[in-house]
Amino acid sequence: MKSFNSALTAIRRSPYQSILSIIVLTITFFIAFIFSIMTIGSQEILQYFETQPRVIAFFKLETDDGEVNQLAEELRQKDFVKDIDIVDKTEALEIYRQENQDNPLLLELVTEDILPASIEVSAYDAENLETISQLLKDNKFVEEVDFQKDVMQSLTRWTTALRLFGLFFLIILVLVSFLMIMVTVNLKISAKRQNIKIMKFIGANDKFISQPYLLEGILLAIIASVIAFACYFALFFYMTPWLGDFLQGIIEFPINWQFFVYQFVAGLIAAVLLGTFASLTAVKRMLKK
Repeated sequence: MKSFNSALTAIRRSPYQSILSIIVLTITFFIAFIFSIMTIGSQEILQYFETQPRVIAFFKLETDDGEVNQLAEELRQKDFVKDIDIVDKTEALEIYRQENQDNPLLLELVTEDILPASIEVSAYDAENLETISQLLKDNKFVEEVDFQKDVMQSLTRWTTALRLFGLFFLIILVLVSFLMIMVTVNLKISAKRQNIKIMKFIGANDKFISQPYLLEGILLAIIASVIAFACYFALFFYMTPWLGDFLQGIIEFPINWQFFVYQFVAGLIAAVLLGTFASLTAVKRMLKK
Protein backbone atom coordinates (compact mmCIF):
# COMPACT_ATOMS: atom_id res chain seq x y z
CA MET A 1 0.00 0.00 0.00
CA LYS A 2 2.88 2.34 0.80
CA SER A 3 4.44 1.68 -2.62
CA PHE A 4 1.07 2.38 -4.28
CA ASN A 5 0.73 5.71 -2.47
CA SER A 6 4.30 6.56 -3.42
CA ALA A 7 3.49 5.86 -7.08
CA LEU A 8 0.42 8.13 -6.96
CA THR A 9 2.45 10.86 -5.29
CA ALA A 10 5.15 10.58 -7.97
CA ILE A 11 2.53 10.96 -10.70
CA ARG A 12 1.04 14.06 -9.05
CA ARG A 13 4.45 15.67 -8.49
CA SER A 14 5.40 15.48 -12.17
CA PRO A 15 2.07 16.04 -13.93
CA TYR A 16 3.47 17.11 -17.30
CA GLN A 17 5.58 13.98 -17.76
CA SER A 18 2.71 11.80 -16.56
CA ILE A 19 0.14 13.49 -18.82
CA LEU A 20 2.41 13.19 -21.84
CA SER A 21 2.96 9.49 -21.12
CA ILE A 22 -0.78 8.92 -20.64
CA ILE A 23 -1.59 10.70 -23.91
CA VAL A 24 0.84 8.55 -25.91
CA LEU A 25 -0.35 5.38 -24.17
CA THR A 26 -4.00 6.34 -24.68
CA ILE A 27 -3.46 6.75 -28.41
CA THR A 28 -1.77 3.35 -28.51
CA PHE A 29 -4.55 1.56 -26.64
CA PHE A 30 -7.26 3.43 -28.58
CA ILE A 31 -5.79 2.27 -31.88
CA ALA A 32 -5.31 -1.22 -30.44
CA PHE A 33 -9.02 -1.43 -29.51
CA ILE A 34 -10.03 -0.21 -32.97
CA PHE A 35 -7.57 -2.56 -34.66
CA SER A 36 -8.91 -5.55 -32.73
CA ILE A 37 -12.53 -4.94 -33.71
CA MET A 38 -11.52 -4.11 -37.28
CA THR A 39 -9.58 -7.38 -37.51
CA ILE A 40 -12.56 -9.40 -36.32
CA GLY A 41 -14.98 -7.36 -38.43
CA SER A 42 -12.88 -7.65 -41.59
CA GLN A 43 -12.73 -11.41 -41.07
CA GLU A 44 -16.54 -11.53 -40.86
CA ILE A 45 -16.87 -9.34 -43.95
CA LEU A 46 -14.34 -11.42 -45.87
CA GLN A 47 -16.12 -14.64 -44.93
CA TYR A 48 -19.41 -13.12 -46.06
CA PHE A 49 -18.07 -12.08 -49.45
CA GLU A 50 -16.19 -15.35 -49.84
CA THR A 51 -19.50 -17.20 -49.77
CA GLN A 52 -21.26 -14.78 -52.14
CA PRO A 53 -19.41 -15.54 -55.38
CA ARG A 54 -20.84 -18.47 -57.26
CA VAL A 55 -19.64 -20.73 -59.97
CA ILE A 56 -22.21 -20.74 -62.78
CA ALA A 57 -22.27 -23.58 -65.28
CA PHE A 58 -24.31 -23.43 -68.49
CA PHE A 59 -25.41 -26.75 -69.93
CA LYS A 60 -25.55 -27.80 -73.54
CA LEU A 61 -28.93 -27.22 -75.17
CA GLU A 62 -29.64 -30.93 -75.56
CA THR A 63 -29.12 -31.64 -71.85
CA ASP A 64 -32.32 -32.83 -70.15
CA ASP A 65 -33.48 -32.04 -66.61
CA GLY A 66 -32.53 -35.48 -65.29
CA GLU A 67 -28.87 -35.00 -66.16
CA VAL A 68 -28.88 -31.53 -64.59
CA ASN A 69 -30.44 -32.87 -61.38
CA GLN A 70 -27.96 -35.75 -61.29
CA LEU A 71 -25.00 -33.36 -61.42
CA ALA A 72 -26.58 -31.19 -58.72
CA GLU A 73 -27.02 -34.24 -56.49
CA GLU A 74 -23.38 -35.25 -56.98
CA LEU A 75 -22.25 -31.77 -55.97
CA ARG A 76 -24.46 -31.79 -52.86
CA GLN A 77 -22.49 -34.77 -51.60
CA LYS A 78 -19.35 -32.61 -51.43
CA ASP A 79 -18.60 -31.20 -47.97
CA PHE A 80 -17.34 -27.89 -49.35
CA VAL A 81 -20.51 -27.12 -51.33
CA LYS A 82 -22.79 -24.70 -49.47
CA ASP A 83 -25.72 -24.13 -51.80
CA ILE A 84 -26.93 -25.10 -55.27
CA ASP A 85 -29.54 -23.36 -57.43
CA ILE A 86 -30.81 -24.88 -60.66
CA VAL A 87 -32.17 -22.60 -63.37
CA ASP A 88 -34.03 -24.63 -66.00
CA LYS A 89 -34.93 -23.39 -69.47
CA THR A 90 -38.32 -22.08 -68.38
CA GLU A 91 -36.80 -20.05 -65.54
CA ALA A 92 -34.02 -18.86 -67.86
CA LEU A 93 -36.65 -17.53 -70.29
CA GLU A 94 -38.48 -15.78 -67.45
CA ILE A 95 -35.26 -14.12 -66.29
CA TYR A 96 -34.51 -13.07 -69.87
CA ARG A 97 -37.96 -11.52 -70.24
CA GLN A 98 -37.59 -9.55 -67.02
CA GLU A 99 -34.21 -8.18 -68.08
CA ASN A 100 -35.43 -7.22 -71.57
CA GLN A 101 -39.02 -6.25 -70.90
CA ASP A 102 -38.44 -2.83 -72.46
CA ASN A 103 -37.31 -4.35 -75.77
CA PRO A 104 -40.21 -6.23 -77.45
CA LEU A 105 -38.07 -7.18 -80.46
CA LEU A 106 -35.63 -9.15 -78.34
CA LEU A 107 -38.51 -10.85 -76.55
CA GLU A 108 -39.94 -12.08 -79.84
CA LEU A 109 -36.61 -13.44 -81.10
CA VAL A 110 -35.80 -15.59 -78.08
CA THR A 111 -37.66 -18.75 -77.12
CA GLU A 112 -37.18 -21.35 -74.42
CA ASP A 113 -35.50 -23.78 -76.82
CA ILE A 114 -32.42 -21.62 -77.41
CA LEU A 115 -31.74 -20.80 -73.76
CA PRO A 116 -29.54 -23.23 -71.80
CA ALA A 117 -30.27 -24.52 -68.34
CA SER A 118 -27.71 -23.51 -65.73
CA ILE A 119 -26.58 -24.36 -62.23
CA GLU A 120 -25.21 -21.93 -59.63
CA VAL A 121 -22.96 -23.34 -56.91
CA SER A 122 -21.61 -21.55 -53.82
CA ALA A 123 -19.00 -22.81 -51.34
CA TYR A 124 -18.31 -22.39 -47.63
CA ASP A 125 -14.77 -21.26 -48.46
CA ALA A 126 -13.70 -19.21 -51.48
CA GLU A 127 -10.68 -21.46 -51.92
CA ASN A 128 -13.03 -24.30 -52.91
CA LEU A 129 -14.62 -22.36 -55.78
CA GLU A 130 -11.74 -23.31 -58.05
CA THR A 131 -12.34 -26.99 -57.25
CA ILE A 132 -16.05 -26.64 -57.98
CA SER A 133 -15.26 -24.88 -61.24
CA GLN A 134 -13.02 -27.74 -62.32
CA LEU A 135 -15.64 -30.35 -61.40
CA LEU A 136 -18.19 -28.57 -63.56
CA LYS A 137 -15.77 -28.20 -66.46
CA ASP A 138 -15.09 -31.94 -66.37
CA ASN A 139 -18.77 -32.76 -66.80
CA LYS A 140 -19.60 -33.70 -70.38
CA PHE A 141 -22.97 -31.91 -70.33
CA VAL A 142 -21.51 -28.53 -69.34
CA GLU A 143 -20.94 -26.08 -72.17
CA GLU A 144 -19.40 -23.15 -70.27
CA VAL A 145 -18.35 -22.26 -66.71
CA ASP A 146 -18.36 -18.68 -65.40
CA PHE A 147 -16.18 -18.02 -62.35
CA GLN A 148 -14.88 -14.54 -61.43
CA LYS A 149 -11.76 -15.62 -59.59
CA ASP A 150 -9.96 -12.27 -59.83
CA VAL A 151 -12.56 -10.46 -57.71
CA MET A 152 -12.02 -12.71 -54.70
CA GLN A 153 -8.26 -12.64 -55.07
CA SER A 154 -8.27 -8.82 -55.11
CA LEU A 155 -10.53 -8.67 -52.04
CA THR A 156 -8.31 -11.10 -50.14
CA ARG A 157 -5.16 -9.16 -51.07
CA TRP A 158 -6.61 -5.83 -49.95
CA THR A 159 -7.86 -7.28 -46.66
CA THR A 160 -4.49 -8.88 -45.93
CA ALA A 161 -2.65 -5.66 -46.79
CA LEU A 162 -4.86 -3.58 -44.47
CA ARG A 163 -4.33 -6.03 -41.62
CA LEU A 164 -0.55 -6.01 -42.08
CA PHE A 165 -0.46 -2.21 -42.23
CA GLY A 166 -2.59 -1.94 -39.08
CA LEU A 167 -0.44 -4.46 -37.26
CA PHE A 168 2.78 -2.69 -38.28
CA PHE A 169 1.41 0.68 -37.16
CA LEU A 170 0.28 -0.81 -33.84
CA ILE A 171 3.70 -2.36 -33.21
CA ILE A 172 5.34 1.04 -33.80
CA LEU A 173 2.98 2.67 -31.29
CA VAL A 174 3.62 -0.06 -28.71
CA LEU A 175 7.37 0.53 -29.05
CA VAL A 176 6.88 4.29 -28.68
CA SER A 177 4.72 3.71 -25.58
CA PHE A 178 7.30 1.34 -24.16
CA LEU A 179 10.03 3.95 -24.61
CA MET A 180 7.79 6.67 -23.18
CA ILE A 181 7.25 4.72 -19.95
CA MET A 182 10.97 3.97 -19.78
CA VAL A 183 11.91 7.62 -20.22
CA THR A 184 9.35 8.74 -17.62
CA VAL A 185 10.57 6.24 -15.04
CA ASN A 186 14.22 7.04 -15.87
CA LEU A 187 13.62 10.73 -15.23
CA LYS A 188 11.92 9.98 -11.92
CA ILE A 189 14.80 7.75 -10.80
CA SER A 190 17.41 10.28 -11.95
CA ALA A 191 15.70 13.01 -9.96
CA LYS A 192 15.83 10.86 -6.83
CA ARG A 193 19.25 9.33 -7.35
CA GLN A 194 20.56 10.86 -4.12
CA ASN A 195 17.63 9.47 -2.14
CA ILE A 196 18.18 6.04 -3.70
CA LYS A 197 21.84 6.09 -2.63
CA ILE A 198 20.80 6.89 0.92
CA MET A 199 18.22 4.08 0.90
CA LYS A 200 20.84 1.61 -0.32
CA PHE A 201 23.26 2.86 2.34
CA ILE A 202 20.79 2.10 5.13
CA GLY A 203 20.13 -1.40 3.76
CA ALA A 204 17.17 -1.15 1.36
CA ASN A 205 17.26 -3.79 -1.36
CA ASP A 206 16.60 -3.22 -5.07
CA LYS A 207 13.10 -4.72 -4.88
CA PHE A 208 12.01 -2.25 -2.20
CA ILE A 209 13.52 0.68 -4.10
CA SER A 210 12.09 -0.27 -7.50
CA GLN A 211 8.55 -1.18 -6.41
CA PRO A 212 7.10 2.38 -6.49
CA TYR A 213 8.53 2.96 -9.96
CA LEU A 214 7.12 -0.33 -11.23
CA LEU A 215 3.70 0.56 -9.86
CA GLU A 216 3.93 4.03 -11.41
CA GLY A 217 4.53 2.58 -14.88
CA ILE A 218 1.67 0.11 -14.42
CA LEU A 219 -0.68 2.86 -13.17
CA LEU A 220 0.11 5.10 -16.13
CA ALA A 221 -0.65 2.26 -18.54
CA ILE A 222 -3.89 1.26 -16.75
CA ILE A 223 -5.16 4.86 -16.67
CA ALA A 224 -4.41 5.19 -20.39
CA SER A 225 -6.14 1.89 -21.15
CA VAL A 226 -9.31 2.93 -19.29
CA ILE A 227 -9.40 6.35 -21.00
CA ALA A 228 -8.76 4.78 -24.41
CA PHE A 229 -11.53 2.22 -23.92
CA ALA A 230 -13.99 4.92 -22.82
CA CYS A 231 -13.22 6.99 -25.94
CA TYR A 232 -13.36 3.92 -28.19
CA PHE A 233 -16.64 2.68 -26.71
CA ALA A 234 -18.25 6.13 -26.98
CA LEU A 235 -17.15 6.42 -30.62
CA PHE A 236 -18.41 2.94 -31.46
CA PHE A 237 -21.73 3.57 -29.70
CA TYR A 238 -22.13 6.82 -31.66
CA MET A 239 -21.35 5.10 -34.98
CA THR A 240 -23.46 1.97 -34.36
CA PRO A 241 -26.57 3.20 -36.27
CA TRP A 242 -24.47 4.07 -39.33
CA LEU A 243 -22.45 0.84 -39.14
CA GLY A 244 -25.66 -1.16 -38.73
CA ASP A 245 -27.05 0.28 -41.97
CA PHE A 246 -23.75 0.03 -43.85
CA LEU A 247 -23.05 -3.59 -42.85
CA GLN A 248 -26.65 -4.76 -42.83
CA GLY A 249 -26.88 -8.48 -43.54
CA ILE A 250 -23.13 -8.95 -43.03
CA ILE A 251 -22.56 -8.23 -39.32
CA GLU A 252 -25.34 -8.28 -36.77
CA PHE A 253 -25.78 -5.13 -34.68
CA PRO A 254 -25.74 -4.28 -31.82
CA ILE A 255 -22.55 -6.16 -30.95
CA ASN A 256 -22.81 -8.50 -27.96
CA TRP A 257 -21.77 -6.66 -24.77
CA GLN A 258 -19.54 -9.58 -23.76
CA PHE A 259 -17.21 -8.71 -26.63
CA PHE A 260 -16.54 -5.29 -25.10
CA VAL A 261 -15.98 -6.84 -21.67
CA TYR A 262 -13.35 -9.12 -23.19
CA GLN A 263 -11.75 -6.13 -24.91
CA PHE A 264 -11.68 -4.11 -21.69
CA VAL A 265 -10.13 -6.94 -19.68
CA ALA A 266 -7.61 -7.65 -22.45
CA GLY A 267 -6.70 -3.95 -22.46
CA LEU A 268 -6.08 -3.98 -18.71
CA ILE A 269 -3.93 -7.11 -18.96
CA ALA A 270 -1.94 -5.56 -21.82
CA ALA A 271 -1.54 -2.36 -19.78
CA VAL A 272 -0.18 -4.26 -16.78
CA LEU A 273 2.24 -6.24 -18.96
CA LEU A 274 3.43 -3.18 -20.89
CA GLY A 275 3.80 -1.06 -17.76
CA THR A 276 5.60 -3.81 -15.86
CA PHE A 277 8.02 -4.68 -18.63
CA ALA A 278 8.87 -1.07 -19.53
CA SER A 279 9.26 0.03 -15.89
CA LEU A 280 11.27 -3.05 -14.97
CA THR A 281 13.63 -2.45 -17.89
CA ALA A 282 14.11 1.18 -16.89
CA VAL A 283 14.59 0.40 -13.19
CA LYS A 284 17.14 -2.36 -13.78
CA ARG A 285 19.06 -0.13 -16.17
CA MET A 286 19.18 2.82 -13.79
CA LEU A 287 19.96 0.85 -10.63
CA LYS A 288 23.00 -0.69 -12.30
CA LYS A 289 24.58 2.73 -12.76
